[in-house]
Amino acid sequence: MKPEPFQTFIDRLQHATRRGDLADALSSFLEHWDIDKFAYLGFPPLGTREPVWLTTYPLEWARHYESSRYETIDPVVAAMRAGVMPFFWNETLPGRDVAPEQRRFFGEAAEFGIRSGFTVPIHDGQGGVAAITLASEQTLKALRRATGQDLSRIHLAALYFHVHARQTLEAIVALERPHLSPREIACLQWLALGKTMWEVSEILGISRRTVVFHVENAKLKLNAVTLPQAVALALARRIIEV
Repeated sequence: MKPEPFQTFIDRLQHATRRGDLADALSSFLEHWDIDKFAYLGFPPLGTREPVWLTTYPLEWARHYESSRYETIDPVVAAMRAGVMPFFWNETLPGRDVAPEQRRFFGEAAEFGIRSGFTVPIHDGQGGVAAITLASEQTLKALRRATGQDLSRIHLAALYFHVHARQTLEAIVALERPHLSPREIACLQWLALGKTMWEVSEILGISRRTVVFHVENAKLKLNAVTLPQAVALALARRIIEV
């Protein structure tokens, strides 16, 4: 007799030590409802730890979402922060008065097979918030029909996943945090405060060429392409502050 899917899922979580292990465990569990994508985001209380994330969304869409700052208009994110109850969503989530940019957002998401979903917000009572979003190319009606009898089990699985993912990903994030030299950090810090390369060179008493050298090294370590991206990543990882 095969193990029950939920128990298999829990067993796999218990042995998950890498991002791939976590993703495979949840992906395999969700296959029972033809849900092929998910995104996990965890925001701890402000200033305590770094945010953690894990997603099986197409890489191109994830990069486009980030570069377009879609989190500022994504109604799913807004609903997740505002409420504690799980909810279904599709392009009609904001209601009748859907803003043009939100229509465009959902239209672009649909091109990557993201047409509907089910989101589980998780508020820990200490200022931390997380969410697990399950996404599908099915219509909302089809997704509701497929998951109708199993929503409580899916909800419980999301909570279990949050507990294991937070612990595992926080450890990974700590190991992945790049080590920047004091000079590299100082250069990024002043640039984040709006100083020019020349002004930073005057403040630190080094040449402008040396500032550029430290900045390029910092970009390489942060895996950033542009200076604004390097500053944003350094801020997100609390390497520098504003």
